[in-house]
Amino acid sequence: MSKESKVSKFKGLLDAVKTHEPEPEQEPHTRDEANHKSPAAEPQPYPLPPTPEPEAEPKRGRPKGKRSHPDYEQVTAYIKTLTYQEVKIALLREGQKREFSELMQELLDDWLKSRT
Repeated sequence: MSKESKVSKFKGLLDAVKTHEPEPEQEPHTRDEANHKSPAAEPQPYPLPPTPEPEAEPKRGRPKGKRSHPDYEQVTAYIKTLTYQEVKIALLREGQKREFSELMQELLDDWLKSRT
């Protein structure tokens, strides 16, 4: 095998990137532009009146889930398979689209209340 056949097909691209010189930063054309500050950068002699906040538009898309909510933490618990399956079936039969985690939260809250 010749040496050229071992050369990467991206070698030309790599060479172009390595030899590319960074563009110089653009400087103001005149001294007046260099000394001129924008009015927004200068401190205001008096406070500006508060601007009215825009009306909150309803957010589009899906609401944040429990995974990204700071009040929730994912935990792992070992439950018998048959028990878990029967609970899922019972939750589906309720027809309220209640999640397993909501049931667990309710049961754990009740357990904590009973201990006090």
